[in-house]
Amino acid sequence: MSVAVDGRDAAKRYWQDTFAGLATRERAFPATRPADAAQTAGAPVEHTLTLDPQRAARLTAAAERWDVTPGTLADGVWAVALALRSGRDDVVFGHVDEDGEAVPLRVRLPAGRPVPVWLRELDAQRHRARRHLDVAPEDIRRWAVGGDGELFDSVVSSGPAAGPGTPVTLCVRGGGAPRFVVDAAPEALSAPAAAELLDVLDRATRRLAADPEPLLGDLIAAASGVLPLSATGGARPGAGADALMSSGTREALLGTVCRADAEGDTFVPVQEMFAAAVRQWPDAIAVEAPDGELTFADLDVRARRLAARLRSRGAGAETVVAVVTERTGELVAAVLGIWAAGAAFLLVDPGEPERRTREKFALAGVRLVVADAAHQEAAARLGPPVVAVTDDTDPAELPACARPLPRQLAYAVFTSGSTGNPKGVLIDHLGLAEHVHTQLAPVYRRVSPDGSGLRVGGAAPVTFDSFIDQMLPMITLGHRLVLFDEMQRRDPGSFLTRAPGTELDVVDCAPSQLVLLVEFGLLQTPLKLLVFGGEKPGAQLWDTLRQARAHAVSIYGATECSIGSVEADVHRDARVCLGRPAGSGTVYVLSPEQELLPPGLVGEIYLGGPGVGRGYAGDPAHTARAFLPDPFSDRPGARMYRTGDLGRVAPDGRLVFLGRVDDQLKISGYRIEPAEIEAALDAVTGVRRSAVLPVRSASADRLVGFVECAEDFDAERATAELAARLPAYMVPKRLIPVDTLPLTPNGKVDRKQLARGVEPHE
Repeated sequence: MSVAVDGRDAAKRYWQDTFAGLATRERAFPATRPADAAQTAGAPVEHTLTLDPQRAARLTAAAERWDVTPGTLADGVWAVALALRSGRDDVVFGHVDEDGEAVPLRVRLPAGRPVPVWLRELDAQRHRARRHLDVAPEDIRRWAVGGDGELFDSVVSSGPAAGPGTPVTLCVRGGGAPRFVVDAAPEALSAPAAAELLDVLDRATRRLAADPEPLLGDLIAAASGVLPLSATGGARPGAGADALMSSGTREALLGTVCRADAEGDTFVPVQEMFAAAVRQWPDAIAVEAPDGELTFADLDVRARRLAARLRSRGAGAETVVAVVTERTGELVAAVLGIWAAGAAFLLVDPGEPERRTREKFALAGVRLVVADAAHQEAAARLGPPVVAVTDDTDPAELPACARPLPRQLAYAVFTSGSTGNPKGVLIDHLGLAEHVHTQLAPVYRRVSPDGSGLRVGGAAPVTFDSFIDQMLPMITLGHRLVLFDEMQRRDPGSFLTRAPGTELDVVDCAPSQLVLLVEFGLLQTPLKLLVFGGEKPGAQLWDTLRQARAHAVSIYGATECSIGSVEADVHRDARVCLGRPAGSGTVYVLSPEQELLPPGLVGEIYLGGPGVGRGYAGDPAHTARAFLPDPFSDRPGARMYRTGDLGRVAPDGRLVFLGRVDDQLKISGYRIEPAEIEAALDAVTGVRRSAVLPVRSASADRLVGFVECAEDFDAERATAELAARLPAYMVPKRLIPVDTLPLTPNGKVDRKQLARGVEPHE
């Protein structure tokens, strides 16, 4: 029986303090049926895990040694299970003792804490909470979570009494063969999901019963299933070490999940790769562009002639040369000519405002500009001397291409800054070469083992690193670049309605653009390879690509890290994910204190390896904040890049994207990540893909969902389905159907345009 302490006011203070600052509380067990189907919900089903006597005896001995009850052990393993289910290190559930009273528990999982200490603290919390139960459960719920939402949707029952009507109950039953029984409504926990949950409980109890006594991070890592039990042990961190797991667990995670260990043996710069392609296929078409075709030999001659002119103007190592041309063969010749001179390039969109171009030139330290005939006059107004791509006075003798040093600058590329000012990223030749050797080439070998002959669509904006990635298969592997002009690259017909024998073999684009191309029939063409990235793909697109004949690869990375760091094979990975580290890249999921998190917990994604760029041109302060020493690498001077993306390692070892750190919203006091709502909305009947935005007004912020939908979409039904999956405060107040979600120039969803279409008072 509970014991009141200091009456109602004390109880109110206790529950308010206990649940203060609780992060997003999406349901751990969302219903798989619409809310209006509750009347037809099935009877609860029991899912049982029976512990063998030897393990049960070890758990009993551990409980006695740690001075906690078996019920507290059950609370601990259930907290770990909920943490892995949600990705959060802060979970809520109820505990029901023999008297049938449900004690609300908010359990934090500080991964660096020894498990015995954590369990004793959990036991003490339950006893403190019981002293404040002498009030109505509705009062506790209101003080804890406000006006909306349940306090918890699962309980642990250590006695014979059933839980208080929650969708899921973990019952701990004794006897000769102790059992963990998950008693769940089928709409809250399907049979496959229940099997996964029992596996988590099984691994957690195995780790608890094993020697040595683990840190909580070891327990989480073992229960996640990513690392084998044998790896989740070993020596504790030394005094002052900022590790959340023991040394054995940490080393296993770094060695098996965080890196691919496919680093190139020797440094071969892209210029030498192109020279090899010229020697092997001199008469093959290298570039097919609106102004005609160029063979590899033609392209080589043009590039080396330009290199001679650039060198005569002082271009060399660490010189940044801007390129202002149309999307023609001259653009590719300019890139190769700048590299042949030993310099680095910066690609410029001729149509962008002159003021913005001047800002880029100043930040990147542009010394020369290469321009085609149509843009030489405009380029001359920008300041630096202008060199023509082609010239009647080209030298008769072609100079040899310069061989860059590994850490010599290869290119500069600008990305949008959060302040509205462009950020210039500086990438070295080593990172670029590693990307080609360890990621790009292996992907293309899947569909072209002999290494040549594919037609690769070049449709990305020239100001994005994805355009560089579309040039590289031609430059380094001997494929053909099909270069679209500004009108063609925005027209689906350019990808689809090509003459027989000239169809594209490879399409590389953002998921939002890919959805449109698939709807227009891209998968019915003789396509061999799809490469996509830049934003999270929807589940429907992923499933569609899994049924297609063409290989499909998702690439995740950052402009700051030589284009790609993580990849997923759609036909291998059944669920939407970022995948595993690719090539020589390394990936870490870190806490706000930049500690390595156990698999399963949500943190910020950091990228490491040889591909990490130098930093931001002319911005040492921002560089210092984003490019940090890599404490997990044994390479001298190694650094890692802070992406600002949220993610976690799933039970299959794949990295999963969960939104942006800076996209978090606060609605009615709750922290909300739009990506979570979009994932739920994308699973609703009739929804192809969605975007969720806050609509701000003087009185309150509200969520609005924009839905690209099929004919069977019904907003009222969709809202009901969302209400069955999400707490009330996470359900958008409006769902707005759109024919297609608007896209930015690089093919991502244009959220700013969507936001402009909604009045703040709506």
